[in-house]
Amino acid sequence: MIISYVQTKGGTGKSTLALNTAFSQTMNQKFSKIALVELDPQGTLRNWWNEREEAQRGSGNVSFHHISSTQKEVLQEGIKTISSHNQLIILDTPGESTSKLHTKVACVFSDMVIVPMRTSTNDEMAFAENLYPIIKEIIKVAPEKKNSFYVLPAFTHPQSKIDKYLEYFDEVLPANVKCLKTLYPARSIYENFNREGLTLIEYAKSIKTNKKYLKQGENAVSDIEDIAKNIINIL
Repeated sequence: MIISYVQTKGGTGKSTLALNTAFSQTMNQKFSKIALVELDPQGTLRNWWNEREEAQRGSGNVSFHHISSTQKEVLQEGIKTISSHNQLIILDTPGESTSKLHTKVACVFSDMVIVPMRTSTNDEMAFAENLYPIIKEIIKVAPEKKNSFYVLPAFTHPQSKIDKYLEYFDEVLPANVKCLKTLYPARSIYENFNREGLTLIEYAKSIKTNKKYLKQGENAVSDIEDIAKNIINIL
């Protein structure tokens, strides 16, 4: 099983979502071997993982792999090899404005592609011009993948109701792209939880004596668990 987070724009929360869904209780109860795979040559998650190893943090069911190549064949073989040794792969892709090679490879190989997306005209245009042409081409070649693509409403207000976002994306998305029935709220904790290789769950435990920040941490963990449960329900 392969899940990927893709968005041709940078700064959309793909890495945060990838690492935390990989370490979520939901995923770890479902899958005994999970591979977190970074395709971004910049190595944001690689640096985070190195900090994690230096701090000697246990990783349970999760292993990490960094495939930094810009050659399609190397990316494909890397994913195939990792897939043969794991029940679940979660791919983190870079923002790409030109060739979009990593995005294309992730979309082709994934059983489920998740696109974090704001309710904004800029995100609509970026999706329509850069990502949707890739999706259309894949579905044209492999019609069985038409139910593989989902938008995740991102950077929403923490107290927002999901219904208005579902209505928004029902209007703007093409028929072969659906919307997850959960939200990825904007929370300041997402900007600073990962120091020293921490996951959200670990960070929340580390601040348990601070009631204010602990509540924020628990809410963020709940966000990720809801997203993971939604993914599992679809798969």
